[in-house]
Formats: sequence, C-alpha cells, structure tokens
Amino acid sequence: MKFFKKSKEEIIDYDEIRQQQLELISVELKQARIDKNLDKNVISSQLHTPVNIINALESADLQQLPEPFFTKQLIKKYANFLKLDGEDISNKFTLELNPKIYYKKSFSPSFSFKFNFNIKPQYLYFFYFILLFFSIRNLSNILESSQFSQIKIPQKQVMETQILPKKNHPITNPEVIPIVEKKEEKPPQPTELIVKVTVKEDSWVKIIVDGKPVFEGILTKGLEKQWNGKQKVIIRAGNAGGLVVTVNDEKPKELGKSGQVTNATFELPMRS
Repeated sequence: MKFFKKSKEEIIDYDEIRQQQLELISVELKQARIDKNLDKNVISSQLHTPVNIINALESADLQQLPEPFFTKQLIKKYANFLKLDGEDISNKFTLELNPKIYYKKSFSPSFSFKFNFNIKPQYLYFFYFILLFFSIRNLSNILESSQFSQIKIPQKQVMETQILPKKNHPITNPEVIPIVEKKEEKPPQPTELIVKVTVKEDSWVKIIVDGKPVFEGILTKGLEKQWNGKQKVIIRAGNAGGLVVTVNDEKPKELGKSGQVTNATFELPMRS
C-alpha cells in the first residue's frame, strides 16, 4: 500500500521569467543611452535595426520582439554599441522554452439509479390477466390481416404492326463537318518551390523549408539568397521592408514594411 503520493511537478513559465529579465535589462540599456545622449534614429541607422525594435528593448515589450534566440542577439548587439558588456548582459536573458502540456480528457460517469417498488401480489395478478387479454386480442387481429391475395400479372399483348411500302425517294445526307475545339494549353505547373531573397536592409531572418529550419541569422544589405522546397517555405523576418522576395520567377515583391516583424508562408500550388 502507498501512504504517500508524489507531489506534482511544478511547471516553470519561461515566458514570464524572460519578461522579468528583460525589464531589468531594459532599464540598464535605456539609462546607458540617456547617459551618452544618443538619439534612437542615429542608433537605428548605425545598427541597421528598426526603431521599433530599439523601443521594444528599452520598454521590455516582448510582443514586439522576435523569438528569444534573435532577441538575445539584439540585446548583445545593442549593449556592445552602448559600450557595455554585451556578452554578460545577453546571458541574463534565458532561451529555455515552455514545455508542451497535454491534457487527457477523462470521463467518469457517476450515475446510479435505484428503483424500489413494493407492489402487493393481488395487484400483480390483476395486471397479469389484463396483459394476457390484450395479447390474445392483438394476436387474432394479426392473423385476420395476414391474408395474401394473388396478383395476376397480365401477359404482354403483342401488337401487330403493318409494314409500310418503301418509297423510292433518294435520301441525301448532308455532309457533317466535325468541329475540333482547340484546347487551351495550360502552362506547366512547377514541381519545385524556389524562393529568392534580395536584402535591401539588414534584417534577422529564420527560414523553414518543408517543416525543417535551415537558416537562422542576420542577413546584411546586398546579399542574395535562394532556398528550394518541395512543398512549403516559411520566412520569419524582423525587418520585412528590407527583404525583396521572388517566388518561382514571379514578380519580385517586398515582404512587408520597414521595421515590421513578419511571418510569410509560400506553398507550391496543388496539381489539378
């Protein structure tokens, strides 16, 4: 017999821990910038980092920041620019992820019905005779209505048809010219997804091809990259306006606005 139950494991919320850590880091970063009398726009142009990202770092706004891995890199980069120890400050920001919790649905029906009838024997005999009477009556009705009538199927009458004399009239059949419809030739569907990225401004990105991460880092201005996939390519960018994307030789398009954090998905069209 077990007299002691194991205590439930405590679930740690790393998102909440990161929020608390970032609040302490943001105070240190903001104070260092104010002490050096630096303007955010100047810092943004020199670091190639959007102003809204700098504001998010100084206000500890995790919602406006990318994934923890990239956020840690931004903290280190910003701290080094402010002549602080970027390595030491960024190490105060944890990268642990919250564990996935699965809930099992359990059904424990607890219905119990108890019937307690106390009927005297004389009433039981009375109900028994009534039931027997109606059973015999219903049985007789069923036997009376179970007569089957034979249905005669009439024979098919053969209709005599008179054969009309053939008249010698020449029958001319007009020539039928078949009309051949031209089928519209559909352009061949691509069998591979080709995504080309041209970098106009520095931006951190994460590339996922067919469900597998293939690149994480910061792309600098002037670079051109290409990723090929069989089904899907996902681009997560911290500066969407700095990236121009071309999919399967289509018209190049900017991924978004400057400084915008974007998650774009490109899929190969289904074959018809």
